Amino acid sequence: MMYFMFGMWAGMVGFSMSLIIRLELGIL
Repeated sequence: MMYFMFGMWAGMVGFSMSLIIRLELGIL
């Protein structure tokens, strides 16, 4: 269960980070 929670958390963080990077690149 711990690994599942960590996997979901890592996936959400990675997705949000990539989304922020894409927005910044688009703005710049």
